[in-house]
Amino acid sequence: MRRLYAELPPIWRYVLLAAAAIGLWFVLRWIDEEDDPHGDRVAIHVKLRLGGTLHPTGTIPTEIHMLFAHHVHGVTTDLDPRSRWWELDVPAARANAKLGELLADPGVEEAYLEPAYTLPSAGAVAESCPITTPTYDQHQDYLGPAPGGIDAPRAWATGTRGAGVQFADIEGGWNAAHEDLPGERIVHVAGRPIIDASWRAHGTAVLGEVVGRDNGKGVIGIAPDVDRVLTSSIGGESVADAIDNAAAQLAPGDVLLIELQGTGPRGRYIPVEYWDDNFEAIQIAVARGIVVVEAAGNGNEDLDHPAFKRKFDRRSRDSGAILVGAGGPPRPGFIDRAKLDFSNYGSRVDVQGWGRKVTTLDYGDLQSCKGADRGYTDRHYTGEFSGTSSASPIVAGAAILVESYVRTRLGTPLAPLAVRALLRATGTPQAGDLHKQIGPRPDLARAFDRLAASYAW
Repeated sequence: MRRLYAELPPIWRYVLLAAAAIGLWFVLRWIDEEDDPHGDRVAIHVKLRLGGTLHPTGTIPTEIHMLFAHHVHGVTTDLDPRSRWWELDVPAARANAKLGELLADPGVEEAYLEPAYTLPSAGAVAESCPITTPTYDQHQDYLGPAPGGIDAPRAWATGTRGAGVQFADIEGGWNAAHEDLPGERIVHVAGRPIIDASWRAHGTAVLGEVVGRDNGKGVIGIAPDVDRVLTSSIGGESVADAIDNAAAQLAPGDVLLIELQGTGPRGRYIPVEYWDDNFEAIQIAVARGIVVVEAAGNGNEDLDHPAFKRKFDRRSRDSGAILVGAGGPPRPGFIDRAKLDFSNYGSRVDVQGWGRKVTTLDYGDLQSCKGADRGYTDRHYTGEFSGTSSASPIVAGAAILVESYVRTRLGTPLAPLAVRALLRATGTPQAGDLHKQIGPRPDLARAFDRLAASYAW
């Protein structure tokens, strides 16, 4: 072989050497590819046992971060569970191996691969742009009297429009510059807003339902006079930390809405509190007096199914959140207050809101005004917002008005569990198949009457 090489012309010797070098490079790249620290990575959430220590051993490249970033992580004898949660970023190709390594560690209480969180909604686009935006409140029947709506005007008639209460929304993106939002009162507190049209439209639609301006055009929010609106994004941070960071800015009697769902063990969408770090962030917020409203999700799942290991069974554990299902609106083609086909259900689901045909901001099927330099403007409106995403803001708005009403008269807020019990007890009952529970639709007229009777106002 050496003699053959020596007999080759010089140019062919260089070609042969170059080919060998290229071949060796590909072999080494293939060997190292699965451990490439700069390739696709996934997050593993880890909770240590009391007194446990995280030992980043092994050959798998791992980056370690505190999961609750603003919370001080001291010794794991701290009874606050937030001090025991960590996030490990590992190469996607080695994630299962790392997870197995962690689960075998006696110092680890639990570990799981972070699921992909999504938006439980849908939307459409049309072309229609009037010179001046008209009023669309005639489409907002969810504001109207029971049984079709929650009777927000009854609350407004008492002077209750959300004053004295702060509202926080947990999701991905928003357009705070929309003409029908109180941009001067919207404060972004955590996470990196996700620059994506679907995330932005979703967040804007949610805010429109709850805090849309009462300005003679567009829509009217259920609680347009809230003191402040906080947004907290999951862009660049965990769901649990997004919840915790927003809750840290709130006070007792304020309302926090979670507009997310995750893929559960049966491959369908379920509420985010299934995962224990999210559950604990919610539970801590509720213990501080914050009313948490959470989308039940669009998986058509029975949350009492054994696969969930009683994580949605209040006799086993209770985050304190108000879990919201999606019911049919009083519109042709739907059974008013009956469970919609996609809505999750079960004993843990407290109340329902409209899951179809909700009129609010963005998307553009009701009014679409495209800008010269971008695919959207601040004048989009929709009549088709849907899912437990459209249902949950209706309940959040009702909770804000209840807290505003009580705080104005008592000077102190109503406890979160009392708000949940009140909305359940005074709502318009569910229709359709009652074996698949999504709960009643809130009725603020009955809720306010009960409060007035209880406190002799």
